[in-house]
This record gives sequence, structure tokens and C-alpha cells, in this order.
Amino acid sequence: MNYKQQLAVVEGLFVPPDSQIRMDCPFCKNKNTLSVDTTENKLSWYCFHASCSAKGKKDGEKNMDYVVKVFTGSGSFCNQSNEFETPDSFQSIFSNKKAMNYLHKNNCWEAWAWHRAEIKYDVKQDRVVFLVRNRHSNKIVGAVGRGLNKNVYPKWFMYGNKDVPFKSGNCDDAVIVEDCPSACAVSNILTGIAIMGTSLKEVHKSHLRPYKNLYICLDRDATTKAYDMAKDLRSSGFDNVIVKPLTDDLKYYNTDEIKEMFYDRKANA
Repeated sequence: MNYKQQLAVVEGLFVPPDSQIRMDCPFCKNKNTLSVDTTENKLSWYCFHASCSAKGKKDGEKNMDYVVKVFTGSGSFCNQSNEFETPDSFQSIFSNKKAMNYLHKNNCWEAWAWHRAEIKYDVKQDRVVFLVRNRHSNKIVGAVGRGLNKNVYPKWFMYGNKDVPFKSGNCDDAVIVEDCPSACAVSNILTGIAIMGTSLKEVHKSHLRPYKNLYICLDRDATTKAYDMAKDLRSSGFDNVIVKPLTDDLKYYNTDEIKEMFYDRKANA
């Protein structure tokens, strides 16, 4: 794998700025052998396994802007309108039985079937891929890939633009969730907005402005972060923000349970 290919993989990893971490290597698949360094205005990586050739760096920046751009997605540094050219490896979901099963098991099938989400299968990386569109231009600007077996690392991979959240549905009210399947699960009732984690970036807020009411449904281990996120949104001018604590990940709720949770949403606003 050449330098550009390695760089694309490393930039897709979730590494915080100004830090040094060890992790499983996505290149050789060995455990805890890859070191990633985002300190001192640089991005560098090195695998310590003898048989792995993964190493490289990208530096030369005069401040932390580059690292922030890559890892936190600050909107002032990124052009969200850049169109993403979908690779030839992105094929129909029907091309892989595991991909189809993943959609069924994770409450995504209906959203895909009713064109509330664009989902492909990456034959090269063995991932279900959720395509991401910019809400202003309606162009595909990136994608979020979920590995289909334990040997695919990282489990979640960001293609193209990492700033634009994944959206499923076209309703007036929206639900902020952690991942793409959860966004798909609610899309027959509300618009699902997946921010790929529990941290709300400033750039995400521009994609939340059109919605009348905002609900926050993070996984049950992130309830405190959900309330912190609501406080942040209210201080940014979002008036109707409601936290919905969960007993399980939203993607595992069936349609009736989701309807019951949000059916009387206006009364709870």
C-alpha cells in the first residue's frame, strides 16, 4: 500500500488532535502495534510489527489547523461542497448476502427500500457503506463504512468529507444519533442525523438549523453527554431540544417502539 493509500486510511481513524495513541493496525491486522501521533502540528504513524511496512507522516503546518481539520472537522477549514467520487468498489447491496443481512438486523432495510438512505456494499473493504450528501448542494460528499467482520479495521471508516453528518429521512423534526443505522431506524417518523460519535462539532449545527424540533438519542452509556449536547445547542440558539434517554441502542428498537417513543413528540417539545 503506497503513501497516499496509507494516509487515506489513517485520516479515517478516530484519533483526537494533539495526542499519541496505540491501536490495532488496520494494515497488518496485528493487535496494538500501530502508533499514531497528532502532536506538534503533524500527523504521523508507524507500525511496530516486523512484517508491516505501514509508516508515514504529514507535517509542515504552522499551527494545529491541519490536525483540527482532519480529526475534528472544524467547518472553517473544510469545503463541505467538494463532491465525492464513489469508487467502483461501491456496488449494490444485493451483491453481498452479509450486507443485506446487516441492513435487516440493524433496522436499515426499510430506509434503504423507501429511498430514505443510499446504501452500498464496498467489495474491496467488505463494508456496508452509507452515502452522505450535502444538504445545500445535494451532492454526495462522502460515505460512512461499517465493516462486516471482525477482521475489518477500523470498524467504522469515513470516506471523503468527514464533516457532513449522515441524514436519513425528510421530516420537519430531527433526531441526533450516534450512527447511521440508528438514523435509518427513525427515518419513517423523523429525520435521523448521525454524527458518528457523541461529540457535536460546530459544523454539524449548520445541518441542524432547518429542523423545528431536535431530539437527542445517544446510546445509553452516553446520557450525560446527551444532556451536555442539549445545553450546547440551546446556548447556540436552538430553542426546542429534547433529550430522550434510551434503554438500548436506537437501531435495536422496532418500529412500534420507535413510534411510541416519538408519537406524542409535540406534547414533549
